[in-house]
Amino acid sequence: MERREILRLLACAAVAPLQTPPSRDGLTLPKGATIRTVLRDVSPDTLTRATLFHEHLSFEWARVAPQSNRSGPAKDVAPVLEQLDVAAAEGVGCIVDAGTNDVGRDNDLLRQIASRTSVHIVACGGLYMERTYPQDVAVKSEDQIADDLVSDANAARYGAFGEIGETPNAPMSAAERKVFRAVGRAHLRNHLPIFTHNAYGTGPNVPKDAGLRQLDAFESVGVSPGRVAIGHSCCLDDPSAEAVKEIAKRGAYVGFDRVTGGLVPDDKKVAMILAFLDAGYIDRLLLSSDYNFTARSDARPGYGITLTVFAPKLRKAGVTDEMLRRITIDNPRRFLAFVPAS
Repeated sequence: MERREILRLLACAAVAPLQTPPSRDGLTLPKGATIRTVLRDVSPDTLTRATLFHEHLSFEWARVAPQSNRSGPAKDVAPVLEQLDVAAAEGVGCIVDAGTNDVGRDNDLLRQIASRTSVHIVACGGLYMERTYPQDVAVKSEDQIADDLVSDANAARYGAFGEIGETPNAPMSAAERKVFRAVGRAHLRNHLPIFTHNAYGTGPNVPKDAGLRQLDAFESVGVSPGRVAIGHSCCLDDPSAEAVKEIAKRGAYVGFDRVTGGLVPDDKKVAMILAFLDAGYIDRLLLSSDYNFTARSDARPGYGITLTVFAPKLRKAGVTDEMLRRITIDNPRRFLAFVPAS
């Protein structure tokens, strides 16, 4: 047997995939809504397994953190495919690759991966944060940056703009606000959803309302909050979930996209989620792990850890399988679904 098949069988033996009964009510989506993968557009109704809205399949650490000795991921698709086989056996049906133009996202690599796995792959684009921006961003207008983003999205088949971020340990800079607004302007032209990188958990100087300020920047150019997910919200140590409830109250999604990692332990993340759910915001929650196997101390398959490690902790805390189905299946496909501009 090939190594990939052995790993897949071991995963099936180790964990049962999340139960995914069809929704009684179905999804309510605009006519013509689709989810754009790197290979083709797919109907949201066909994604009946979990979607991870923020992971990394193509990422060059040297661009993001020059001081790092991480090289990953290798351009060889074989080890990535091994991990995706395991993730598929664990219940994963779709992964959003959170790579942007300025961190070395490799669309050709994504297409090679997607053509050889059962897991749907959604590509992203945009600009990560000021320290990684191309030099010409400083002299371009918001509309010029938006023009570039729309052109890139068409050429590379983006399914979302993300992860759009800001520099750690500081409020959003003027350049970053310009880029956020430019991404918003691009969204108004092609309707792609947007998700962000938030600096929560990177140090003591990150404002607690940073997620709300990101939302402000998008709304300032006319973006509906319901087309935005504020990322890394789980890295905010906020037991009562007051900050993320305010984000959801405005209609945006809240991304708990560093589960099983980061400075805030999982038990605190679970407590935050329970407070969030108790407030009635189950349809605004997205889960993912921000996983990149070359960034881990070991090379174990791990793209499914949202389902295999974190979801059991939620179940133990009282979150039902039906609730988990809504969170891991319905919410991300509702977030990713868009009506292409004519």
